[in-house]
Amino acid sequence: MENIRVLQEIDLAIAKVFVDICDRHHLTYYMLGGTMLGAVRHKGFIPWDDDIDLGMPRRDYERFLKIAPRELPSHMRIENFRTDPDYMFYITRILDTDTKVIEERIGNDTKYTNASIDIFPIDGTPNRPLLRKIYFFRVLSHRACMALCYKDSLDRKRKRGAVEKVFLAIMERIPVEKLTTPYTQKCKIDRLLKSQDVDRSDYIGNIMGAYRTREIVPKKWYGKGRMYPFEDMELRGFEDADAYLTYTFGHYMELPPEDQRKVHFILLEAHGKQYGGS
Repeated sequence: MENIRVLQEIDLAIAKVFVDICDRHHLTYYMLGGTMLGAVRHKGFIPWDDDIDLGMPRRDYERFLKIAPRELPSHMRIENFRTDPDYMFYITRILDTDTKVIEERIGNDTKYTNASIDIFPIDGTPNRPLLRKIYFFRVLSHRACMALCYKDSLDRKRKRGAVEKVFLAIMERIPVEKLTTPYTQKCKIDRLLKSQDVDRSDYIGNIMGAYRTREIVPKKWYGKGRMYPFEDMELRGFEDADAYLTYTFGHYMELPPEDQRKVHFILLEAHGKQYGGS
């Protein structure tokens, strides 16, 4: 737990820089996923969690990507598929380059990265239910193809439904990586997400996170947001956090069984200090 706390403090330091940039440039953000849950249930991090998830409406997200490179401190940088075509994910991370971690779900001790927080774009969706389902299918199909290009890095520990398990079992036998590239799939995802206007959509959210369509919710739940205590700072979250957390997590005030309490990163080094990786 000591190493988790070190990672949490690094994440907090990154988040404070992010919030400062947003405040100075009047950019909107919201806590998402486990970060929103942690703010409500624990007034900070979920004790075993070691990352921060934040989302920005698409217009603010794009502005942030232009502003941040010149305003982040020298030991932090932006990473996404646009800055690095070999980057594995679609979303943006703000990394602390004075750290070294291994992403636990990948489990490859030769692939190092840096401690980071995740920044997701918040996009709209079609207002008609049938068109929304078709849209979900298209985005998630490209997302699956992107992931299958990295077969060795698939999250084998993630809990999946029967349909998803069968789909992956079939797709893993197809040489997807020879038919397309992950960068091509990310570009297609990018175009699809950008095609939906947040301002004109009744349902908005982040489909590229761990909870996929469970984070597409009525726009009114976001509202203008409200501030929540988070460790030694405040972060903006949903105006109707209860509705969002109930929809995404169910009985969210109940702690999950210990075997479902996942960590994301294994800390190796931080600001000149070596750690044992536990």
